[in-house]
Amino acid sequence: MSNFFNKTLRRAALTLVLAAVSGLASAGVIVTIDTKTFGAANGYLDFQFSSPGNGVEATALMSNLVGFGSAVVDLNDNVTPQGGGYLFSNLAFNELAFALPFDAVLSFDLSFAGAADPVSGYISNFSITAYNALGEWVGNYDPVTGAIAQYLWTPPTTPGGNGSIGQGPGDPDAVTTVPEPSDWLLSGTGLALMALVLRRRRAATAPTAAAAAAAAAAVPTPALAA
Repeated sequence: MSNFFNKTLRRAALTLVLAAVSGLASAGVIVTIDTKTFGAANGYLDFQFSSPGNGVEATALMSNLVGFGSAVVDLNDNVTPQGGGYLFSNLAFNELAFALPFDAVLSFDLSFAGAADPVSGYISNFSITAYNALGEWVGNYDPVTGAIAQYLWTPPTTPGGNGSIGQGPGDPDAVTTVPEPSDWLLSGTGLALMALVLRRRRAATAPTAAAAAAAAAAVPTPALAA
């Protein structure tokens, strides 16, 4: 009965850990940008969400913007203001640009959603590019695209499934990315259950090991011949 319970609990904990990892792949991230690293007094931050042709619809939502108080929306092309944030769709060209001084640390939540795509596997790219006042790329940007950060959305292959968020080349000195706190909590819960399983297994095997040691000590040692 004890072995059955241990196996069942271990499988349940492993299932939860795997679910946490899977959920982490499809959830949002928190993006932080240190504009002071750009080496320019002011300029523009440009955001775009694009995909190859014939891909399924996906959306990217910027929310909980922090540090954008002095920023001014300089360009908004096919981006929908929503709840203090901005909603992008990959079905049409879009661009959102802020004019701002490069003297602060900015942050926002970035989350993706979209239809399942069982066939094409097209990846949508949410890119962030920094420009100085002359329109030149700044930061330790990707030399191909000019982006300081790129977030790659791969849609789920089945309805109701999980998509995934990857990262392309960018500027690790200026941009940091962490999963949303809810995902860390879920992963932590799964790991805590795994630790519980290991503790129970050690507790179950400890008496057996102690009994074996006691039995070995009780066996008389043969006397040496004179």
